[in-house]
Amino acid sequence: MEDSAPKKNADKKARVFDLQSMMAQALSNAPKAPDAEPSPQFNTPSKTTSESGLSSSAASDDDDDFMPVLPPGFGKPDDEAGPSTFQAIDNDNDDSDFDETEAVSIIKLIPAACEATIIHGTQAISALRVEPPGVRFASGGLDYYVKLYDFQKMDMSLRYDKELLPAESHVINSLAFSPNGETLVVASGEAIIRLLDRAGKQWSETVRGDQYIVDLNITKGHTATVNCVEFNPLNKSEFISCSDDGSLRIWSLDDHKVITKCINKHRKVIKTKGAHGKRVSPQVCTYSPDGKWIAAGCDDGSIQAWKYGSQYVNVNYLVRKAHNGSITSIAFSPDSKRLLSRGFDDTLKMWSLDNPKQPMLVKTGLENAFKNTDCGFSPRAELVFTGTSSPNKNVPGSLQFFDPMTFDLVYKIDYPGASCHRIQWHPRLNQIIVGLSNGTVHVYYDQTISQRGVMTCVTRPLKRNRASEVVREDMVLSPLTLEMFQPRGEEGEEKEVTGWRIKKFLRMQDNKLRPEFRKPADMPINGKSANGRVAASGGSLHSYLAKQIGTARNAEFLKDTDVRASILKHAKDAEENPLYIDKAYRKTQPNKIFQATTVEPEDEDDEELQPVFKMPRTK
Repeated sequence: MEDSAPKKNADKKARVFDLQSMMAQALSNAPKAPDAEPSPQFNTPSKTTSESGLSSSAASDDDDDFMPVLPPGFGKPDDEAGPSTFQAIDNDNDDSDFDETEAVSIIKLIPAACEATIIHGTQAISALRVEPPGVRFASGGLDYYVKLYDFQKMDMSLRYDKELLPAESHVINSLAFSPNGETLVVASGEAIIRLLDRAGKQWSETVRGDQYIVDLNITKGHTATVNCVEFNPLNKSEFISCSDDGSLRIWSLDDHKVITKCINKHRKVIKTKGAHGKRVSPQVCTYSPDGKWIAAGCDDGSIQAWKYGSQYVNVNYLVRKAHNGSITSIAFSPDSKRLLSRGFDDTLKMWSLDNPKQPMLVKTGLENAFKNTDCGFSPRAELVFTGTSSPNKNVPGSLQFFDPMTFDLVYKIDYPGASCHRIQWHPRLNQIIVGLSNGTVHVYYDQTISQRGVMTCVTRPLKRNRASEVVREDMVLSPLTLEMFQPRGEEGEEKEVTGWRIKKFLRMQDNKLRPEFRKPADMPINGKSANGRVAASGGSLHSYLAKQIGTARNAEFLKDTDVRASILKHAKDAEENPLYIDKAYRKTQPNKIFQATTVEPEDEDDEELQPVFKMPRTK
């Protein structure tokens, strides 16, 4: 280096750094790789077998994409990459050992620790649905009634909030809430679908189709009983319905007309056909959770599905002989890759959308006597459930849960003397609502894994009517001391305020209106007519002459003011020259004979007043 003797500022030079020499010195002083401390390791969440199958090279490639190259000593040695891969496989083996005891703990996923019973009526429950937010649920029965239950208003009595009769004397077949819970769609035995608001009032309906038109595409609505309705899970204004007329129709709430209060036409029509091209009636219909499929179960035992948004002409998924009888329910799995079906042949089947030729699993011996017996998956597809009917008093109906991989029975709830056919497992509340054939609704919940819902109702005390809350009208003994009878300086108020105000109060009580204002006299007419009124006589020469002639002829008659005198003036002339009755009796009865008594006496019978009857003819 240069000499560091003190120099003048003008002679000083800037310091020069040799970067290459400094880098070489830093590398020589750096610790060797074997002596470096290992970098800290973080435990990641356990992965499934498919995720653990990723190669270590792929992981290293991902690291290279997001991180620069580390200096020596900060990377993982190559000899440690192999043991970590085997360790992940060992962890997977440990998971397989855990699967052996999984059957014991899977029962804990069923929220059936507690039960609440709600009475709908005496007839069977034919429709049951919980709104997506989980605040309310609705039940419909064979008694034509729809009852709305609000968890926020119910107390320990578990009484319904509203009782509706939307379709008069038609059985309720299906109910559906919109995704936001604002609209309730009611499908009944008639061809019209009713739309109700949160208050239970009907605000719209679908049009009834013309039953004499053969082509279903031309008819604007259903022409027969509506069996099922379902809302699109991704579109709050769209729902689908199926009917015995052999069609599925897609409707939109945006087509509602305010003037007619009706949805005048459907958006799309889907026809269901049998093996020979004939019409078959769809009994159930549903959307897939991802909204990409529309499926229907028909009365000939076939399952037909279409991709959403297509032309709906050709079927994209068809199982012609899925069941030997009519299909009562179909349900998609949460991943929209499997389909569950329930039929009148007492079977439960699971299908794959990739293979329609044969079912994945089949469960037999499940009694089914109702056309709307439900089946479905648990919210996370850990279980499969369905209901069974009670053929006689000795065999009870039941709610059964199965393993979705093997269809082995996991849990069962019996109902002696009743059939279980309507089931709803709400994912947000994690509560199971079951409708039975005896008109009762059972709600199952678990205080550890369930939320809100009926749990808030069973602990809420009953509402009691208090005496202070009753409105009653007391007798007023001294009305003159009331505030309404005190002077207020009103217009027209008399000196004796009390009497004046009492009369006013009585008029108000009797609903007596004040006398109407008298209409002022009409203004004189200058011309022939004005404001619909004709001018008086004399406005023209003809009317003037007619008035003068009439007045001259009847001058004497107009002068007479005594009516009696004017009549007696003609009495003598009438007696001498009779015109009517007297002329006939002048020769036969010149002397007039009048009746002596005109009123019947009270005690004595007057024979003269008795009517003279004709003698009956003898021949």
